[in-house]
Amino acid sequence: INLQHYFIQSNLRYCKMAPHDLIKPCDETVPVNVRHTLLGCDCICFDVDSTMLSCEGIDEMAGHAGKAEEVKALTRKAMGSNSSFRDALTDRLNIIQPTTQMISDLVQNSPPSLTPGFKELVEVMRSRNIDVCLVSGAFHCLIDPAANRCGIPRDHIIANTLIFDEHGRYRGFDKESFTSKSGGKATAVQFLKDSFNYKKIIMVGDGMTDAEARPPADIFIGFGGNVQRSAVREASDWYVTSFSSIIEILQLN
Repeated sequence: INLQHYFIQSNLRYCKMAPHDLIKPCDETVPVNVRHTLLGCDCICFDVDSTMLSCEGIDEMAGHAGKAEEVKALTRKAMGSNSSFRDALTDRLNIIQPTTQMISDLVQNSPPSLTPGFKELVEVMRSRNIDVCLVSGAFHCLIDPAANRCGIPRDHIIANTLIFDEHGRYRGFDKESFTSKSGGKATAVQFLKDSFNYKKIIMVGDGMTDAEARPPADIFIGFGGNVQRSAVREASDWYVTSFSSIIEILQLN
């Protein structure tokens, strides 16, 4: 069988299959309002961890520091508490104690991988004059090198900034950053909307903090290509497990 010409019917539409897709279900049929917004938007904002990238940046740092299990235990504890995002971030970083040398080694020797299809989606967006922005609770020092590979400029990235002393030791993070606190992604999206005069803006991400960015985002597309969460699916205007679903809409219209 020529898999490139093999189709299955799902959710009242046909889904083109590639060999690596055979075990995945087709994404949900795109609602009319989502299709119209995709075709009429001037910016799409993406979360970074488990969306643009296939991993979680802070977990990568924890593993590099030999603190993976401690951070996982703290994460489990935080899920059962009322800790704010900022408190949880502070606790994790206090355990990891990143250094500039650690970050340099991680970026150079084990750079986080782009999620398959992301770079291709960026290229399609540019062909339609749609801007790409990144809105993340992760860190510029890990995000910016990956963004450079996709040609995403620094002024289109809102993320957190780690602070180090003159010896490269961790001293905290910038608490003025929009995404250093709970609810910050909505503030960040509004800032981008105002700064670049975007008329229609879309948020794409794998977490509930991404869903909270709508509004001011016009729609929220949940992404489950790396991690799937039922609450995110329910909160989404459209839920996809591959960037190819978004590419398909942009290319066929």
